[in-house]
Amino acid sequence: MTKLDYGQGNLIKKGPSVNFWRAPTDNDYGYNMPKLLQVWKEATVTQNLTSFQLNSNDGKKVIDAVKLSKNPFKIKNNLQLTATYSLPSVEGEATVTYAINNKGEILVNTDLSNIKDSLPIVPRFGNNFIIESTYDNVNWYGRGPHENYQDRKTSALVGTYNAKVKDLYFEYIRPQENGNRTDIRTLSFLNNKGKGIQISSSKLFGFSAHSQYNSDFDEGMEKQQRHTYDIPQRDLININIDYSQMGVGGDNSWGLLPHEEYQIKPDNLFFSFMIQPVK
Repeated sequence: MTKLDYGQGNLIKKGPSVNFWRAPTDNDYGYNMPKLLQVWKEATVTQNLTSFQLNSNDGKKVIDAVKLSKNPFKIKNNLQLTATYSLPSVEGEATVTYAINNKGEILVNTDLSNIKDSLPIVPRFGNNFIIESTYDNVNWYGRGPHENYQDRKTSALVGTYNAKVKDLYFEYIRPQENGNRTDIRTLSFLNNKGKGIQISSSKLFGFSAHSQYNSDFDEGMEKQQRHTYDIPQRDLININIDYSQMGVGGDNSWGLLPHEEYQIKPDNLFFSFMIQPVK
């Protein structure tokens, strides 16, 4: 996806891509996550397009959207675009299908396949994309108002919340993963005229949004001892829509992984969400 215009001009700066990585937390460095789970960072960075198909269901030849029937959203008279990527670092494959109707609704399906159970746990599975910075009014129905993760969410109650993108950033003294929200039902990004996009799914999902790239918070293989003032403010909104992100803490910060129930086991995973216009 390179362009998305609902009457306010193109709001897409970078279309959705499959994402398996998060910036390491202090706890992650304790068990050497950047090295232990490195193949998933490589799978995020290196994705080779192996096929691309465009079809419609108006009576002509149709190639079935990947597992479209798994989602209760019904998009009729749609165009279906299917892109398949090889993931060399994990010897797997990711297939992304867009089903687009004449209302401007876009169903995005991501199917991860050929994943061996001998691989390390997955830090995150979802989609990342970037939109124009003018759509910085965020409304969500899910856990909030403060950041929360699947193993750190007891105090974040389910409700309807709104914030500016800049306020979703939690400024840890050393840059790291931050600002996630879980158990989301619906999510919107609007400009000052109340126009923009709404994101929803048939299942609970997670999200984060920043005026920085994911990589801006990533110190690399070892801590660089950067500080909050080292993080640039960019003219964009970087959005993560997640099937899941692994927990952020073990029982200590010098060697233990998140508890097993908060890990994402390597497997053939599927995630689907809808983008709709707010006009």
